[in-house]
Amino acid sequence: MLGWMHAGTLVLALACMAQPADAPKVVFEALGQATIQHRLEAVPRKLADRKARLESLFHEAGCDAGRFVEQPVPRSKAPNLVCTLPGETDSEIVVGGHLDSLEIGMGAVDDWSGAVLLPSLYQSLKNTPRRHRFVFVGFAAEEQGLVGSHAFVRELGREEIRRIHAMINLECLGVGPPEVWVSRANKRLLNAYAIVAGILHVPTVGMNVDRAGDDDSHSFLNVGIPVLTIHSLTRETLHIIHHSSDNLTAIHADDYYTSYRMAAAYLAYLDTTLE
Repeated sequence: MLGWMHAGTLVLALACMAQPADAPKVVFEALGQATIQHRLEAVPRKLADRKARLESLFHEAGCDAGRFVEQPVPRSKAPNLVCTLPGETDSEIVVGGHLDSLEIGMGAVDDWSGAVLLPSLYQSLKNTPRRHRFVFVGFAAEEQGLVGSHAFVRELGREEIRRIHAMINLECLGVGPPEVWVSRANKRLLNAYAIVAGILHVPTVGMNVDRAGDDDSHSFLNVGIPVLTIHSLTRETLHIIHHSSDNLTAIHADDYYTSYRMAAAYLAYLDTTLE
């Protein structure tokens, strides 16, 4: 992923937006760091095992009894794994990460680190009434050209697309502190991220990856859905992706847990602020 942006300038630019006097509380159930780390470290190498492990974690988090489905994906050995958390309205927020990886390396960073947070985020939000319906998707075949996310979007009707108010993508987390892909991000979603980062006292840093790759947010952006990608890569750590160094040793436990807390708080905040 990623092309380079001068991060220091972005920190200053967003910090001025991050402390509104009337910022609402963000309510979610924070899982312990040991749980988040254990789920990360259970990364399988084979695609079938990754799919089975993620499905098991969704069920462990309480996503079953009609809330979990497998969506077949053409030209993919694995389906999209879709877990839905009902809301009080029909407005949706989609949260994604991809479950596939390349054979080189372990694929712990790209993108088990993102996909395995999906059940934890479901678990963190499920016990508080939500206005929006949250749809958590472990996308298949991202490495083949965003095949799984393309298939997901193709199944949406015009009215369904209209109901999706945001797509938040989780990609390559824990290599460092959480960052955002600014050049692709919807401005309203970016401003909301800065507000939540201010509440949690997490530095707001941007790192664009336009020249280094793509991610599943593009499939949603193509049909006009607002997107924001949270990642952790920098110019110095880009070499990890699609390389033998993509393994658990590349992920810092504290940075990874901060990414989880940031994502959970951000989703809870979006639920209160998006129409």
